[in-house]
Amino acid sequence: MSDAVSSLREAFERTRLGSKHACYQEIPALLWPHLADSTLPVLRRYEAARLRYVLDRIDMDGQSVLDIGSNGGFFLMEMLRLGASHATAYEGSPDHAAFLNAARGVLGLDARMDVHARYFDFECERGHYDVALLLNVLHHVGDDYGDKALSVNDARGEIIRSLRRMREHCDTLVFQLGYNWKGDRDAGMFEHGTIDEMVAFVESGIDGAWRVRQVGVAERDTSGEIVYRDLCDGNRHRKDDLGEFLNRPIFLLA
Repeated sequence: MSDAVSSLREAFERTRLGSKHACYQEIPALLWPHLADSTLPVLRRYEAARLRYVLDRIDMDGQSVLDIGSNGGFFLMEMLRLGASHATAYEGSPDHAAFLNAARGVLGLDARMDVHARYFDFECERGHYDVALLLNVLHHVGDDYGDKALSVNDARGEIIRSLRRMREHCDTLVFQLGYNWKGDRDAGMFEHGTIDEMVAFVESGIDGAWRVRQVGVAERDTSGEIVYRDLCDGNRHRKDDLGEFLNRPIFLLA
C-alpha cells in the first residue's frame, strides 16, 4: 500500500468518528478500489438517488462545479467522474477537508479539484461556476456557521439572503434545505413542515434572482426503492413514513 493510500485510509477513518456530520455520505465510485474493504460505518442518505435526479436534468460534461459543504465528496467526485471539468470544494470540518485532499492526491486530481478547508463566506467569496451544490447546509446557520444569536426568523432571512447571493456565483444552483433549524426537531423552520411550505418560502424569497427550473421530491417506487421525481399534484403531500430527510425537496434553480 502506498503512503498516499495509507494517508487516505487514515483520513477516511477520522471522518467516520466523532464529528457531528460523520458517516454522512457513501463512498464515491472513484475511491472504491482504495476503500471498498473498509469495515467502517457508512450512513447513506440516498446520495445515488439524489445524484440521479440531478444528472438526468443537468448535463455535467465540461462543467465547473462548486460544492459548498462537501462532506465526503460524493457529489463532486461523482460529477468529476461523469464529465465535469473541475470541482471546487468548501468544507468546514477539518477532518473531512483532509480526506478530500487525500482523495485528490490518490486520484491524481490536483489539476481538476480544489479544496478549501473552511466554511463558504456568502458575503465575501469570489468566483463563478457553471453549477453549484448547496445541499442541506443553510439550515445550520447560527449553529455550524454564522451568528449564534440568530432567532429562527433571522435564520430564515439569512437563508434567503444566501440563496440570492449565490446568483453571483453560479448559473445553476442545486439546493436542499432541512425542515428543522440547526437540526433541532423542536425548532421547525415552517409551521407544519410541509413540502408546499418550503416551496412557497423558496419561490417567494428568490423571486427576481432565480427561476425554479424543477423541484424533485422523493417517492418509493413499486420495488421499494427511493426515486426522486418532479413535483406534481400527486406527490406534493408530506410522506411521514419516509422521514424528515426524504421529505426535503431538491430545487434546481437557474
